[in-house]
Amino acid sequence: MADAEGEAGLTAPEAKAENADMKKDKLVQIEFAPIEELKASTVCCCCMQSFYTTWPAMCGVQQEIQCICCESQTSCKCLQHGEAENRVCSRSKSFSTCIDTSVEEFICLESGSEFVLCFCLKGASTFWCGFQNLRPCAGKGNVLCCDCRFGIPPSDETVPFGIAICGKALHPKDYKGGSMQ
Repeated sequence: MADAEGEAGLTAPEAKAENADMKKDKLVQIEFAPIEELKASTVCCCCMQSFYTTWPAMCGVQQEIQCICCESQTSCKCLQHGEAENRVCSRSKSFSTCIDTSVEEFICLESGSEFVLCFCLKGASTFWCGFQNLRPCAGKGNVLCCDCRFGIPPSDETVPFGIAICGKALHPKDYKGGSMQ
């Protein structure tokens, strides 16, 4: 039978305070590919795929996605073996809250984690779902050299509406986005 203490020996209020500290520290530090460094962008209505080839910045995963009442962020960088804190095969720290009614704003799900893997991968991720600040669906990020961005509906803030193949704008002819700046 479980008591008020968690696995780490923290009481429920202590665990809640530690979770809040992880969130305050801006757990995920995303470094998106600069738009001027994207190459051969292909656009189909509200989605754009480009190549991001800047070495070593391209080595990893950088991602942010939002859709109506949920949002997630992920940042994982490869080739981080030179830092002393990464000299470990596996280390992680995480938090999770589900259907939290102890706070003023209802939170359906909130989670986050920091991790180091295989002596050279370092990252963090967060996920949140609730009913305040509803937003349209949008996302951007890269997995290694593939940069993908989308927006529903398309907009200048996400991906402008258009059609393009490998950096050649087809509609409209003066399309501005990705490698066609």
